[in-house]
Amino acid sequence: MGFLTDLQIRTATPQAKEYLIADGDGLYLRVRPASKGWLYRYKTDKKQFKIGFGSYPVVTLAMARDKAREANTLRAQGIDLQDLRREQQEQVQLAKINTFELMSRAWLKSANKDREWSAGYKEKVTRHLEIHVFPWVGKMAIDKITPPEIVRCLHRIKDRGNLETAQRVREAVQHVYQYAVDTGALEPVKNFVNKRTGGLPTPRSRHYAAITDPKQLGQLLRDIRGYNGNFITIAALRLAPLVFQRPGQLRLAHWEDIDLKKKLWRCPPENMKLREWQKRDNRTPAHIVPLSRQARRVLEDLLPITGPSGPVFPHMARRSDKSRYISANTINSGLRTLGYDTQEQITGHGFRATARTMIREYLGWDPDVIERHLAHVSKEEQGASYDRATFLAQRKVMVQQWADFLDDLEVGIMPKLGDNVVLFKRAQA
Repeated sequence: MGFLTDLQIRTATPQAKEYLIADGDGLYLRVRPASKGWLYRYKTDKKQFKIGFGSYPVVTLAMARDKAREANTLRAQGIDLQDLRREQQEQVQLAKINTFELMSRAWLKSANKDREWSAGYKEKVTRHLEIHVFPWVGKMAIDKITPPEIVRCLHRIKDRGNLETAQRVREAVQHVYQYAVDTGALEPVKNFVNKRTGGLPTPRSRHYAAITDPKQLGQLLRDIRGYNGNFITIAALRLAPLVFQRPGQLRLAHWEDIDLKKKLWRCPPENMKLREWQKRDNRTPAHIVPLSRQARRVLEDLLPITGPSGPVFPHMARRSDKSRYISANTINSGLRTLGYDTQEQITGHGFRATARTMIREYLGWDPDVIERHLAHVSKEEQGASYDRATFLAQRKVMVQQWADFLDDLEVGIMPKLGDNVVLFKRAQA
């Protein structure tokens, strides 16, 4: 090696097109119209490769020759220079995102793409990390963080009484560490975050507050009937126990999806509690909700006010696209106005548990029919992929019996039990 001299390099004249001057052993001086640099060329399996060694004079002739010798040595050892270069570039990129916060954001981006999270869920996970972890360890290199530092983050949450949030934050941190291992930024032995990190106790399972006593439910129905708030809120409160669907489905309902003549309400997949990919899959069926006579009467009263198209329950202000519908808290706010504790007595979501319990206990309906009306799928049969029964005919009868049952409770007619099945039948009008 050694054809070129520093004088030759300095006096090499740029031309309209770049050209190469060989130095030997694969090293070339590349002369461009506006710059000079080093190029290493080699062949393998009749394919030619090029690797840049930097610009001149930042990289001197001696330095370029050292790089060429090293490359030749590596090739002699059977090392693929292209693979080695890619690994080095990956390490450079990893070094740029090696802080906990940057690694977390890289994981969030990857997880959102792979799992197709909803925007709301991604925002929730991001906020958990931003509030509870980033302020303390976000700017630290992930491989320099010690177990006590993560534990202190978790215990700050737990000590405020938010045990469930602490559990969720730990799960997110665990995913971030695993992502760092999977991408090569962290050695597996340094991944200390697991389901036991922080010694957090299992949070007490809490269910949505729901009324399952007939007398209490009758009183609630009378209170709703006497509510003198906004007409749209009143309609939502009256309809919620009759259809017992998720509050999100109810508030996002559109008149275009309601057929009062056929007595059906079609809930599109995008309004259902489904994984994001299921919402986007055009093969996912809509959830069909049969409407009782009482439910149709509520909707018929509301039709002249908010119909015949668009949201059934529009936001009273209609100030922006985000306020097209009543808020997620409207029904609960109405219940609190009526004097009910939505943490301990009844919540908008609790009407589902109320109906599920009382329809089974007092009306004797098969759990499968009730569960399908609630839009629950079979865990044993891997959901709707195998079990496509909708029980629509049965559910039409069930929701009418339930609505009549609620009418009885509202006027003070209490059920009589025998073998856990109601023995009375409401006289049909």
